[in-house]
Amino acid sequence: METTDTLQTEHNAVLYVLDQLEQATSAAGGGQPVPADFFTDVGEFFRVFVDQCHHGKEETVLFPRLSDVRLRQMLEAEHNQGRQLAKAYAAAVDAYVPGDAASAAAVQRAASEYATRLREHIARETDRLLPVVEKELAADDNDLAEAFERIETERIGAGTHERLHGMIETLPGRVAPFLAAPVASR
Repeated sequence: METTDTLQTEHNAVLYVLDQLEQATSAAGGGQPVPADFFTDVGEFFRVFVDQCHHGKEETVLFPRLSDVRLRQMLEAEHNQGRQLAKAYAAAVDAYVPGDAASAAAVQRAASEYATRLREHIARETDRLLPVVEKELAADDNDLAEAFERIETERIGAGTHERLHGMIETLPGRVAPFLAAPVASR
């Protein structure tokens, strides 16, 4: 089913970004001066790709069609909690100074909290939401896929989805110089 394939692909992209972020925050927490733009780019990914695009598709297109109201309410509450954690991450990133232990620790804490919750949320959607969508909404797959495309165009703008995927591909190379590198004496 195209709809669930799209959601799972997006889940995989989010998990990949979280893995890259954890490597970067670990390096920064270890004293490496990871450039701030790495963290701001990931913050944009959280705000635009995760919230506006992915969660927008679920909240606007899927959730209203679900028969399980409790599942919908639980997932919407998790989205709202994720928004708060993403804001905390963005605030930590705004205060981040490459090489500064305290600001790096704040980014690491905020990223870890958000990553933990987002991984739990993705697992819950994979285990509970996607099977329900497959069962209840399979006949509407073409309409749902078209609605997903409209959200990508109207909410985040044409080409933004692709631009963010391009950014994702750059993350490993941007953090690699800071992994397992010795910290310069101060």
